[in-house]
Amino acid sequence: MDEIADYLKKLRFRKKVIGGVDEADVWKKLEALQKEYSAAFDAQAERSQALLQERETEISRLKGLLADGGGDRQ
Repeated sequence: MDEIADYLKKLRFRKKVIGGVDEADVWKKLEALQKEYSAAFDAQAERSQALLQERETEISRLKGLLADGGGDRQ
């Protein structure tokens, strides 16, 4: 998200001689911004999935210890 914030701070639109900004340039920049958000979302989803997998692995390991009688020890 920091990368996206930096991207927005640096974002500049091409100006037209008359009438403000170039609409095609705005759409191009919005598409690039959408790609940045999509990449950030995908990265976060991958991190979340890795954490869930790690948690499931640990739960399975602990269940195995309990099944082997490891739950009697303190």
